[in-house]
Amino acid sequence: MKMMLAWYPVKDLKAASKFYGETLGLKKLYEMPGWAEFGEGTDSPTIGLSETQPGAGATVVLATDNIDATRADFERRGVKFLGETREIPGIVRLASFSDPAGNHLQLAQTLLKT
Repeated sequence: MKMMLAWYPVKDLKAASKFYGETLGLKKLYEMPGWAEFGEGTDSPTIGLSETQPGAGATVVLATDNIDATRADFERRGVKFLGETREIPGIVRLASFSDPAGNHLQLAQTLLKT
């Protein structure tokens, strides 16, 4: 498993995208309504911006090839997930959880075929 993404909730996606793209000079890799992703490329960790997911602080996303098996393994180890595994159809499956200090993490299984 590897870290694939850290994302932040933002109130103004346009302003945040301008900061990460123009000010910091990161390449915009992906955009859809309420979401933008920046970084060097899809094979390295990226920074995501979410206008649709309220919250505070970053969410660190860990890539897995089999989210169901990884989630079951984590649950056996005592990880408490925050709801069911969700799917953005044809894009990604996500399962959210917190560490003991309350920091947000997600498991992600990419569904896009490259």
